[in-house]
Amino acid sequence: MTSDTPAPSDTGSNLPSPRGFNTKAASVFLGISTSWLRKARIGATSTPGPAFKKVGRRVIYPLDSLNKFLDD
Repeated sequence: MTSDTPAPSDTGSNLPSPRGFNTKAASVFLGISTSWLRKARIGATSTPGPAFKKVGRRVIYPLDSLNKFLDD
């Protein structure tokens, strides 16, 4: 018998791995402050921040943009 549901991840959850993070989760992932990310979004820092998307009023940082930011 096969199932169309995804296999549980290593954390034991049936939720898919995240494709994007909110500001707080992105700051933890990157090891920088939420304040710096907010300032980088409006261009108030000397270093550009990671790419982000707006979904309504929410700010989402795609996982690939966070990884690219770390690699640069």
